[in-house]
Amino acid sequence: MHAINETVTNLHNGVRVPTLGYRVIPGHANTVNNVLTALSAGIRHFDISSHPDVEKAFAKAASKTNVPREELFLTVRIANEDHGYERAIHAFRNSLTRLQTDYADLLMIDWPNPKMYRDNYEQMAIETWKALETAYKSGAARAIGVANYEARHIEFCLEHSEIAPMVNEARIYPGFPFTDNLYCANEHRIQTEGFLPENYQAVLQSRELGIFAEKYKVTPLQIFVRYLFEKGCIALLYGEDQKELESCFNAYNFQLNPDDVKYMDVMKNYGPENINPDEADF
Repeated sequence: MHAINETVTNLHNGVRVPTLGYRVIPGHANTVNNVLTALSAGIRHFDISSHPDVEKAFAKAASKTNVPREELFLTVRIANEDHGYERAIHAFRNSLTRLQTDYADLLMIDWPNPKMYRDNYEQMAIETWKALETAYKSGAARAIGVANYEARHIEFCLEHSEIAPMVNEARIYPGFPFTDNLYCANEHRIQTEGFLPENYQAVLQSRELGIFAEKYKVTPLQIFVRYLFEKGCIALLYGEDQKELESCFNAYNFQLNPDDVKYMDVMKNYGPENINPDEADF
């Protein structure tokens, strides 16, 4: 089992990434406050939705702190409607403008096979990845990656790429280990970032995680973080409580018994079932 015990990990191109991050997503009225709370908790890695309002809110929050840009690790995303070479390049430039930064630490394709381009998947997938390679070669993106890719999408990208993805971000948590995709990513030295579903409280409030939290004298959220660390994954968080976010750093201070990890792999999934990227209605 490959466990992360450091607060940063190296991507295959040498870029260092904090192993605890925070997801900045749409649908929250207090995005600015949430980002400020995460910053106050010590988080420096932010996975930012491609939604323009979210990007602007992040920039506003960042402007209210004294944290220098070089201490932040910012992930920028290519949205479903922006696949294709020219659209992806244009969208990325607009995102940098809204975020008030000259570069992304990680540029990521948000979804492998959007419905609007599904009839022309292969060409669009190749073009979009080429746009990311262009951004990487120019220095506008320090690393490039994908999100929600299943093993077949990873393999297709590798077959048609000059530069291999450095990251795949995927929903992974106790009850949803995403084993095939994690194995595929590991095989190709692609770092996996894991996150809970947006209705994550159902997972954290499960009887099983409660038992493990009591066993290890930690919180269910810390169990989730350590579960990802035990699998060699970066852990991405949500949350509005500064103390709860701060407590997640305790996940560096304990380890899970391998048998407990195996149990969590096969426990009931309290989140949604797998969404097939090739059939989803978006």
